[in-house]
Amino acid sequence: MHTPNEKIWVPEGFSHRQAGAVRKAVKEYDANLDFGKNERTGQWCIFLRQGTSAATSENDLPILGFNDIPHPDDALRRLYQSDALRTGHEIQQKMERHNASLQREKDEAAEQASAETAEAFDWGFRQLWFSKLPMPDMGMLAR
Repeated sequence: MHTPNEKIWVPEGFSHRQAGAVRKAVKEYDANLDFGKNERTGQWCIFLRQGTSAATSENDLPILGFNDIPHPDDALRRLYQSDALRTGHEIQQKMERHNASLQREKDEAAEQASAETAEAFDWGFRQLWFSKLPMPDMGMLAR
């Protein structure tokens, strides 16, 4: 009988086959990268290799983490989206377009507020000017 606290047994080669496909795709993307399980956090990670020997592998720098083994296409998509070296110009242009859009919105709002303020001042000055005019004598108008 199976209880919720029991671990499910999975053949060892099953997860390694999936991880191997991701590892191959990551290495094809960049030979300085590797894919494996981060023993400190338990996450599956793409690592930046800090050396070529097994002794230096514990110094590898995790750059992207996944809770589960991702599909190779998903891993490469996240890697590409965060790769500032290869896509830095695209990332910068996207940020600049976004910032320009925000600035246009702010400029339009400021222009609208300025026009409304000018109208309010105009109305206020007209009210002040009309209040200072002498009132005509109604008796003179009746003649």
